[in-house]
Amino acid sequence: MVTNLSALDYFSIPNAFSHGSFAPATVSFQMHWAPGNNRQRVRDTVNGFDADFVLNTATMAWTATSGGRVYQSDPEHTSFSLFAEVGHERNGVFFPQGG
Repeated sequence: MVTNLSALDYFSIPNAFSHGSFAPATVSFQMHWAPGNNRQRVRDTVNGFDADFVLNTATMAWTATSGGRVYQSDPEHTSFSLFAEVGHERNGVFFPQGG
């Protein structure tokens, strides 16, 4: 559970990418991940990429406050998941040549 995490509200994705105007915000969320048993390994030595993933499902509820307004999801028990993935990835300088 994360409660009242400071964030910046850029109002839109293009505005965030261009480092446009923003307002201070806070976010809170709670997530539950189901146990996963479908592990996948992706290794590409040509492009320098290595990853181990576990496919599973997750549910979440969240609240955000920005500019005096509060936005929130429905309760977590009403959410459902079609896909979730958690894992570890190495690339770039973290993927040694020949490694």
